[in-house]
Amino acid sequence: MNNRSGLPSTLTAIILFLVLAALSILLVVENGVVQRYRILGAVRNMQAWCWTRTSNIAHYFNYRTENERLSAENRQLHERLSRYEAAARQLDSLSVRIEPDFSYIGANVVKNTVDQQHNHLVLDRGREDGVEPGMGVVAPQGVVGIVGAVSSHYAYVFSILGAGQSVSAKLSRSGAFGPMTWPGIEPDRMLLSEIPVHIQDAPGDTVLTSGYSTIYPPDIPLGLVIEAKVSKGSSQELSVQLFEEFRTLHHVYIVKNNHKAEIEALYEQVP
Repeated sequence: MNNRSGLPSTLTAIILFLVLAALSILLVVENGVVQRYRILGAVRNMQAWCWTRTSNIAHYFNYRTENERLSAENRQLHERLSRYEAAARQLDSLSVRIEPDFSYIGANVVKNTVDQQHNHLVLDRGREDGVEPGMGVVAPQGVVGIVGAVSSHYAYVFSILGAGQSVSAKLSRSGAFGPMTWPGIEPDRMLLSEIPVHIQDAPGDTVLTSGYSTIYPPDIPLGLVIEAKVSKGSSQELSVQLFEEFRTLHHVYIVKNNHKAEIEALYEQVP
């Protein structure tokens, strides 16, 4: 009986204590400037901590969706830029053709090698997506390779990090161009050769795609020249630090040259 009669008294005491504690905090906040700022600051810090953790969790779960959205948006921007460039070139001749020079197909990398003599990639886009052998593959910060074979839903790509592969590249300052190849050592270094010896300001210059092929669009930034040396006495060989990180490559774009057939047909007419 005594224990049962003591429970209400204990509960009442706890409630009274909590009420008095709350009133004490309220009085301190209302009457003490320093204490008020400290307490409110602690509350704000706690709110900020909770908001940050909630935002990070939401961002984690939306990561894949956000990447896919950004990939589709980048592809649309590439196509829009190509269309605008084509339209600008045709204004002088009053042509009504505004078909872009290049179209882009977004894709994800499902396999990638960087430490072999002939590196390659496998992409999750194939024949049913409009992919054909011979198309170029580019990334947000450079070029990746050339489509070698396709199935219904996948594409096999010859990486530029491979023996026998080259990219026609140029220096942004002088416009001097030549083949850029992989020496087979580091996946972030390539060599740009056949640059005239009188080009003395190559180190520190940006290397771009030249546009002198039907595979890659012109003026895609590839990397920075970090070293130059004379090769065979008549030209320079430049070491290029690539912008694109091949070890973490995930989203790429397959490039279709919309005028490739016409250009190749023109070559066939030459004796």
